[in-house]
Parts: sequence; structure tokens; C-alpha cells
Amino acid sequence: MKAGVVKLRVFRPFPADELAEALKNTKAVAVMDKSESFSGNGGPLFAETRSALYDLEKRPQLVDVVYGLGGRDFRVEDAKSVYIRLQKIAETGETGPVYSHLGVRREGETK
Repeated sequence: MKAGVVKLRVFRPFPADELAEALKNTKAVAVMDKSESFSGNGGPLFAETRSALYDLEKRPQLVDVVYGLGGRDFRVEDAKSVYIRLQKIAETGETGPVYSHLGVRREGETK
């Protein structure tokens, strides 16, 4: 699987130009947020990233994955599921839900 990771070291000032340059040739990007915003449209890192990529001539498909809520672990299986999802998005162009939570218990689960 051809994939990569961009790790931001600063949030303010937001490195919009550098991030747009790094992601300009990608097909699909998952923004991994560890917090949520009050807007209901994704976490703060997703909002800033989406804004940074807005002016690109060919924008990648973007999804926001909120993880680690309530101190939950981010497991290898979780990372694998994100990459598999990105691979499907790159192949089909269909993102499905743009805003999702990872590792959150669903009704009836006891883990």
C-alpha cells in the first residue's frame, strides 16, 4: 500500500502552505483528531486542514477520524482500518461519512 504520514509539530501558526504542498498529490487523506469541536463538522485539525487544501486545483478526498476519546487506546487494528478505508476512498472516490469516531463503543458492546 502506497501511504504516508504527515505529523504536524505546531498548530498555531497553522502551517497551511506547507501542508497544502505536502498533500497536493494525494488522493485521500484521513485527518486524525484527538478532540472534537463544537461545530459538529469535525475536529479542529480537520477544519484547518480542509481550509488549507481548499485552493488546491486538485484536492484530495478528506475524512476526519476522531480517536482517543475518553482515554481509549489507538491500536494497530485501528490504524490498519484507517489505511484500508483510505485505500477504498482512493479507488472509488466515495468517502462515506466524512466525520467519524474510532474506538467508541456502540450500543450493546461491553468491551
